[in-house]
Order: sequence, then C-alpha cells, then structure tokens
Amino acid sequence: MEYKSINWSRENYLQFIEKLKSLKDEKYLEFHKKLVTTNNKIIGIRSPIVKDIAKNIAKGDWRKFIAQDIKGYYEEIFIRGLIIGYIKDDKNIVKDEIERFLPLIDNWGICDGFVANLKIIKKNREYFFNYLKKLIETEEEYKVRFVLVTFLSYYMEKEYIEEIIQLCSQVKNKSYYVKMAQAWLISILFVKFPEITLEFLKDNSLDPWVHNKGIQKIRESIRVTKEDKELVKTLKK
Repeated sequence: MEYKSINWSRENYLQFIEKLKSLKDEKYLEFHKKLVTTNNKIIGIRSPIVKDIAKNIAKGDWRKFIAQDIKGYYEEIFIRGLIIGYIKDDKNIVKDEIERFLPLIDNWGICDGFVANLKIIKKNREYFFNYLKKLIETEEEYKVRFVLVTFLSYYMEKEYIEEIIQLCSQVKNKSYYVKMAQAWLISILFVKFPEITLEFLKDNSLDPWVHNKGIQKIRESIRVTKEDKELVKTLKK
C-alpha cells in the first residue's frame, strides 16, 4: 500500500489501524509478548514490515499522520517513532518531534528501536549532545534510558567519553531498564576505551548493582580479551 500518497484523516487513520491488525503474526506475537512489557496492545507485526510502513509514511504527509489520536497499539506507536528517524528535515524540527514522542515510550523495545533509527544524531552530535545532557536530569524512566542508549549508539568518540562517564555516574533513577542501560553503556565504553573505563571501574559512585552488571556485560562481550575479562572480575563490588 502506498501510504505516502494518503491525505490523512480520522477515517483513513482508523482504516490504517485495521490494516495493521490484518498483518498480525500469531507466532511473532507470542514471542514478542515475552520480550516486552507495555501498557499498549501488541498486534504482532514483524519489524521489517513495521519499518517499511514507517518509511513509506515518512515520504508523504507524516505531520497529518502523527497528528491523529493514538489508538493504543504498540506497532502504531513504534511507527510514529520510526517516522521521526526517516523524515528528511531540519535538526530543530526532528528534535521537537523527539520531545513530543518521548512521553509515548513505555518499554525498552520502542525506546531502543527509536534510537537506532535516529541517524540524524550522528550527523549533528554536538547539537543533540547539549539537549541530551539536559534530558538526562529527568526522573522519567524511558527518557533517561533514551539518553543512555543514544550515548552508546552515537557518542562513542573520545571527545565525549569523560563527560558521558560523569553523566552516567550521576543517574540516580533506580528503575530496572535504566540500570540495565547504564550497565550496557559501561560495557560499550570498555570495548571502545578500555583504559579510561578501567580507571572508572576502580573508583566510582555507581549503584553496586549497575557496577557489577556492567562488569558482567564486559565479561560476556566477544570484543574483550580473556585477560581483560579476568581483570575486571577483580573489580566487582
């Protein structure tokens, strides 16, 4: 279906939701429900199909599409997030759309998939870094995870590392998916900058659970030497 040519209205948006329901894959639904906890209804549509739909909508009047009232489906919300990554627009407009979208995230799947599609950040690192530094101060679980996952996805460059380590240390949100993102970030930091990260692991104010989970993820990485895995093991709290 050529979604890019649709002049979105409430009527055809509801038809779109029915179309999404028709793409349901029962096996994938059962698999996905075990992975993701969300307040939204999961239809069960495989990711390549969802991405193709979002890409097609982004070529048309995407503004009218995202202006429609949400019906409360996981894939519906994911499509809106993916569209933001696909639109060819000014970085200020993309940032505004990111801000509008973030309150809709209530699970790690949409959060991480949303980040993965925001390639514009890689091209405008400094601009978005200032925004992310302010955003990480919030207490909202998935806004904080969004920042941490964005750091590990687009900011593993030497000029950002010291500040990212400091910002990671300052996160006090105790929710599981924030702490897991912190640990994941620490493991990627070690892969990219082992010496700097090693010094950080020797002396930090991290929650002990986050610290130890970060070490666990480092030890699970195939990109870390056996010697380094043994070394970080000695630094567990």
